[in-house]
Amino acid sequence: LSSCFRRPPGRATSAMTIPFVSFLLLCYAISAASALSIHPPADAGTAGITRRDAVYSASAAAAAAAWTVAGSSSPAVAAGAAGLASKLSQRDPAQLKNSVFNIPPGPQVYPDFLRGSWDVTMKYRGFLFPSKTIAKEKIVANVGVPGFQKLSIAQVGDVGREVTNYKMSIDGSTGLEDRKVSLSTSIDGHLGYDAVREVIYDPRENPNRISIDFVPNRTRNANRIELFWNARESELVPAASSASGRTVFVCSEYVRQVTFGLSQEFGVARQVVGNYAHFWTWRGDDEGDGSTVTGNLLTAAYLDAQDPMFFEEPSKPVVVYSHDLVARRTR
Repeated sequence: LSSCFRRPPGRATSAMTIPFVSFLLLCYAISAASALSIHPPADAGTAGITRRDAVYSASAAAAAAAWTVAGSSSPAVAAGAAGLASKLSQRDPAQLKNSVFNIPPGPQVYPDFLRGSWDVTMKYRGFLFPSKTIAKEKIVANVGVPGFQKLSIAQVGDVGREVTNYKMSIDGSTGLEDRKVSLSTSIDGHLGYDAVREVIYDPRENPNRISIDFVPNRTRNANRIELFWNARESELVPAASSASGRTVFVCSEYVRQVTFGLSQEFGVARQVVGNYAHFWTWRGDDEGDGSTVTGNLLTAAYLDAQDPMFFEEPSKPVVVYSHDLVARRTR
């Protein structure tokens, strides 16, 4: 994405451990125009779930930069066309509204150029606070926003981690993703250690629910995660209609996540509910041998209905995260 997503020129590590939310507020108080960027701590083991290193950039020009999709200054599809690609090409975070009341969706089916086994490299690009009704300092003070704590977004377990490698496998005949592989390797990759014990998922029985069990006492962030999909949408844009001249596949998934973890009260599990959506863009290698594809992931975080600020921003995202993707075929 463009510099609209706030990203410092380099990684900074604090010499002392500072609570994540407090430090973000401090940075924001220094300059309302400063751009913030969240980074993981050096110790990804059993560190507290709200402790992060954070740095800020003095550049105010980033806030005025144009929204772009998938790191390109050109829309993925010609303006005026209907569908998800057109919505993303409008470069407006307000278009990424939450989807709540829907008929249960079917499983996501991927196109031919994505079928197979892949090694995926995910690189953190930055984030954006798009809300015009809630001040940024109120948003960063809300630790319940998905992405502000580790494992609050299962697919991107540590949003600010610089680079994460994981595996993706798409069945060659059905086009269905092996979620057990992608989720377990992505979570372990973001945490930096093996934490997932089992991923329970059967797309034939219920494509809209996944249970993730963690090794006991391996992480304080979660003992179990339940994922529920509220809606899906996808579109395949042929090369002739794509501004990049390459085949483009876009898909979205709206997720409700319930995370169970340790609490301060003995015998009572901590339960946190988060709502977010993933917007994936994959670009085919039309001129090559198909061994490498590139993409982008936008993750829009929404307020839960139980959040005190919910009625200030009931449907639009309060934070949008961006990650670049490079997938290399292994089979």
